[in-house]
Amino acid sequence: MILRLEQICKSYERRAGRKVALDSVSLELNRGQIMGIFGPSGSGKTTLLRVAAGLEAPDSGAVLYKGERMDEMSVIQHRRYRRREVGCVWAGEAWLPGMSVCDHVELPLLIDGCENRSARRVARKFLFVCEAEECADMDPEELSDGERQRVAIARALVTEPRLLLVDGAVSGLSVVEQEEIMALLASLASDAKVAVLVADTGASEILRADPVFYMRDGKLIGADPVDQTGKLYTLPAPTSHRSAADA
Repeated sequence: MILRLEQICKSYERRAGRKVALDSVSLELNRGQIMGIFGPSGSGKTTLLRVAAGLEAPDSGAVLYKGERMDEMSVIQHRRYRRREVGCVWAGEAWLPGMSVCDHVELPLLIDGCENRSARRVARKFLFVCEAEECADMDPEELSDGERQRVAIARALVTEPRLLLVDGAVSGLSVVEQEEIMALLASLASDAKVAVLVADTGASEILRADPVFYMRDGKLIGADPVDQTGKLYTLPAPTSHRSAADA
């Protein structure tokens, strides 16, 4: 088990009243598994990913990474989790002006103290894995939506995390690009043994994952909190893309 959420509750105060974002949400994600969550905007998907990423603390419940409760981690352990163990792709992620694609991808390594030449080598390696190596020297404005998503995934992978969280993985992409991105994520799970949690507003058949859950009003609809016997769909995994070993 890589990630386990136990009865997570999270709410926010708003002018119109208290908004429940997560209502007793539980799930378990294992190494080499890709799990999908779909549902309308505002259903709690992004909050769920932010709690799993350690960016927000739940009001109640427990987040466990490899069996250790996140709220019992030391500051150093929590910082390591955020920098090394989890990679995140957020919808609408900002890009710093004046940076090339490769500059953008290598930035997490440079922040973590990696030497420039080594960081550039690793960045190009994961751009290759994500089939975006031809984008390395481009400006972000030149990228298509599909290329931008591949680059964002490459950036999330440069620290070689065990857990990958992807928000808005395929929204707005063409059908072909949706299939390609989901095939890439599936290959990362099966080949690199990364645990992948994908959230999107799209229909369940787009999120080619096993299992796939529906989220509404902060709840995982039809899903048993622990054993997931209520999973909604089981879809075949797409064919694998390049592996990091091919880089």
